[in-house]
Amino acid sequence: MLKRINSAIVFVLACALAVGAFQNAEWIKFSPIGAGFSVLMPAKPEEEIKPGDDFTSHLFSITTDKIIYLAGYGEYAPSIKLSADAELTTNRDKFLKGLNATLLASKQINLDGRPGLEFTGESEQASFKSRVYLSGNRVYQVAVAVLSGKADGDNVDRFFASFAFANTESHPKP
Repeated sequence: MLKRINSAIVFVLACALAVGAFQNAEWIKFSPIGAGFSVLMPAKPEEEIKPGDDFTSHLFSITTDKIIYLAGYGEYAPSIKLSADAELTTNRDKFLKGLNATLLASKQINLDGRPGLEFTGESEQASFKSRVYLSGNRVYQVAVAVLSGKADGDNVDRFFASFAFANTESHPKP
């Protein structure tokens, strides 16, 4: 079946949950070339690209002592026809299942005319919040994993509030 952006996210989270990193007070605006979005992150994230015949994912992540920040996108082949509701729900469910997390809440959202889904979940290791958007054959996801026993609501809010799609003139919708 089709590869999903979630497989890359699950891999990064699984590796990163056991790893501590640094906390940087100065956040940077991160706008990967060709990605079609920008987001504030506590430092320059590492990139992981997983190419495929029908789907290619790009994942950017950074781990602090409390939170793992993830932003990414995946592009389906032009021949793939997607249903927004089905794709968003499938991404949510695969993301949580890959982390052995339970869904706590989920709601439909919209950003700049792009349909999305915001959801939260929880596992023994962390609590999760994510937003997934669909634009043509491109799926975008931003997510955080707040490690158990840790809290940093201000930075989580800052991260999600900063996510923006690039100007459609400089990056046409896929």
